[in-house]
Amino acid sequence: MKRIVVLFFLLVTSSFTYSQVKTVMFDSKDQVTQDSSLAATYAVYGRLAGDSVYTFKKFDFDGVLLTSGSFKDDSLQVPHGKFTYYNWITPENNPVSTYSSSAFEINGKERFIEVTGSFEDGKRTGRWITFYPDGKMKQIITFSQGVIHGGYQSFAHSGKVLVSGLYSSGKRTGTWVLDGGKQENEYVNDQLISSLRGKKLREKQQQRKNVNQ
Repeated sequence: MKRIVVLFFLLVTSSFTYSQVKTVMFDSKDQVTQDSSLAATYAVYGRLAGDSVYTFKKFDFDGVLLTSGSFKDDSLQVPHGKFTYYNWITPENNPVSTYSSSAFEINGKERFIEVTGSFEDGKRTGRWITFYPDGKMKQIITFSQGVIHGGYQSFAHSGKVLVSGLYSSGKRTGTWVLDGGKQENEYVNDQLISSLRGKKLREKQQQRKNVNQ
């Protein structure tokens, strides 16, 4: 049955303007396999005439899209361009209605975009964003040349910022705001220098406010 699905999809996609279309199967550990009995997912990829990258789409064997993106090479070793990862809505990841049938769907949708981000020559670059099932942002991580570098934020489902700070070459630096603003940590080269909460934090915040007035 799995082979039938793969072959059917290959025949459909070959009718488009791809200069070449290939399929590849992955096992449960997301490793390429030639054994269809071990395959858990499969991907179809090809390069449009005149294009420099291979468009890539991964599916489960029910034909449900799991990942879309592009690679520089037909061996799928160098991701390049925007990637989108999808997931199912479940009671565990749906914070709106955990104990009813709507826990498995939002606005009639059973699936959602979980992560988006871009690669450049095989390395993550720019902002990578994760989402709650209803589309609200959950986390923003900034990358440069495959290393976390730049602003970081995580959000509650309400939109409130829970954590924010800066990374420099993969290491926390400067002031990090935690617990929705109830705590501030100072880092130098990823080493915690100080941590403030309660009265001491309020005094520091007041001092900053006075300076900025």
